[in-house]
Amino acid sequence: MFSKIILMTCSLLLIANSLAWGQQKPLVEKYLLTGKFSQGEQDLKAHLEKHPKDDQTRLGLGTLQFMQALDHLSKSWYRYGINSNTRNAILPFFRLPVPNNPNPEQIEYESVRQVFKNMIKDLEQADQTLARIESKDVKLPLHLFEIHFDINGDGKKNKAEDLNAFLNELFDLKQIPPRCRPTTVIAFDYADVIWLRGYTHVLRSMLEFALAYDAEALWDVSAYRIFPNVKFKHDFMKEEFEELKREQNISLFDQNTLLDILASFHNLNFKLKEPERVIRIHQHLKKTVELSREMWSALAEETDNDREWIPNSRQTTLVSPFRPTGQTLAAWQDILDETEAILDGRKLLPFWRGEAKDRGFNVKRFLTEPKDFDLILFIHGTGALPHVERGDVTSIEKWSQFQEAFGGDLFSFAIWFN
Repeated sequence: MFSKIILMTCSLLLIANSLAWGQQKPLVEKYLLTGKFSQGEQDLKAHLEKHPKDDQTRLGLGTLQFMQALDHLSKSWYRYGINSNTRNAILPFFRLPVPNNPNPEQIEYESVRQVFKNMIKDLEQADQTLARIESKDVKLPLHLFEIHFDINGDGKKNKAEDLNAFLNELFDLKQIPPRCRPTTVIAFDYADVIWLRGYTHVLRSMLEFALAYDAEALWDVSAYRIFPNVKFKHDFMKEEFEELKREQNISLFDQNTLLDILASFHNLNFKLKEPERVIRIHQHLKKTVELSREMWSALAEETDNDREWIPNSRQTTLVSPFRPTGQTLAAWQDILDETEAILDGRKLLPFWRGEAKDRGFNVKRFLTEPKDFDLILFIHGTGALPHVERGDVTSIEKWSQFQEAFGGDLFSFAIWFN
């Protein structure tokens, strides 16, 4: 019975989408669905020069620029032939579903750093475009899940290169009926503008962290597990890897793999390379909190119920796995307050060693007074001591209550709504 209701709702939504779509097809649509991001960016910028108050096109441009950041990243990984087995690893920015490349280019540590630098620029450009949107009535209907990335450059439409495939890989979208999802039109509005801006800051904070520290020693002993054509620093590793490839016997439990794991743990000791990037992380996280407040304020003012991406408590959507309630929204505002206090240094994170209840880790000092970062010693506690102090420590019990308010799924809610 439940599945019939879902399918009936899906069918009604598709009919409504089709009727609305015929009236509101935006300029950006054809570029997103064909993967012609560069041409679209040029054409939309030219249009905005003639029509500077067209905020729908401006939202289309900002969306395209955000998607172009993903497009550039996926094309870079295809260029270097990233191994498909990294999709199951906990490796941010390495989990995209990229087709296999039979002739990958050689990659080195600086190549990856350049890919990350380029993505920061792409996201910054998208944020700047979106920040110029003034109309709170802006609306951009899109066949979101059909946005296409021509990753291998063959010019062919392949569903494995659509955004739907990306989201399936990165998130659990089983709650959204597969037959409904690709053809669904999402009407992005002003609250979604703020939401997308927030995500550019979240992603940039992660990229800045990766670039702030020198991880080349870790790269030298592990990169060939991710890319097939790595510029090896140590000849013996190349010799062993070539032999394993010939024998098709790359196992998680062979001696060399275990030695590489051991060396990787040893090299989780990162020298500070660009301290200004750590400081930017703090700025990005502060901005994310600010934009989250703005987004929920904008959502609260919405009175329509039009193909929502991020719904308020009165709206419906077949996309979001969460429907906010008065309880969750109140809890989220408390979370933002607590997070901001932590980022400002007014509250400390509980220190995970010792018995002192007023001893905590100062996140603000960690991000504004950066030092070398040894992950193993940090987890041990001794590596965190330069930023540990006495003060007002955020309550573990309070965060447990936050978790309960979201049915034990606070982390997933935070990822979806930032």
